[in-house]
Amino acid sequence: MKEKRFECKFCKTKFAIEQRFINHRCKQMIRDEEFRTPEGQAAWLFYQKWFKAYRRIVPKSSAFLHSKFYNSFIRFTHFSRKVNLPDVEMYIWLMRDRDISPTIWTNDQVYALYLEFMDRKAPPAKQAEITVNTLFELAEEHKCEVADVFDHLQPNELIHLLRQRRLSPWILLQSDKFKQFFVNQVSSEERIIMESIIRPAYWGKKFQECAADVERMKLYVAELSL
Repeated sequence: MKEKRFECKFCKTKFAIEQRFINHRCKQMIRDEEFRTPEGQAAWLFYQKWFKAYRRIVPKSSAFLHSKFYNSFIRFTHFSRKVNLPDVEMYIWLMRDRDISPTIWTNDQVYALYLEFMDRKAPPAKQAEITVNTLFELAEEHKCEVADVFDHLQPNELIHLLRQRRLSPWILLQSDKFKQFFVNQVSSEERIIMESIIRPAYWGKKFQECAADVERMKLYVAELSL
């Protein structure tokens, strides 16, 4: 029997044949390689912020590499970039405040909770300003009038803008053209995603409580012929 002269420094598996040792890729080896990438370093940073949010001592990076939450933070890193998360620290603070496990931070329902929190925090006028600016940018991009923007948008593009809160329900839910787009251009699956992000029931109650702000939004929508 050949002597097993080659040993993986991560999982301690030993090999007698060098080529098998070279081809070997265990879970910890893959994690170590991933940890050294920009995504891995960002995930490590978010992991540290999570511990600090709980006022706990931040463990060493080796503990992160062996953590049951390692993959969760990698997924959250990709998610935060995908949705262009404007305030990661606020997101992590909210997760700590609601005691939500990192394993579900990327769920649509959890992200909707964050959006609801941000919607309450940001003044309606500011949300309207961001939306109007975005609509003008889209009109320029598609070489059309602002009033015709929804004729050029794809549902996945709109979902992305909603996730980023570059388009706010303050304006969209007052717009007849958005409602027509929602009914005529959106699939049942896309409709479910949009509704989970927008949360119509929440906004229905919000509009009842903020009648003056709603009237202002209706004026903006009328001026833009939306």
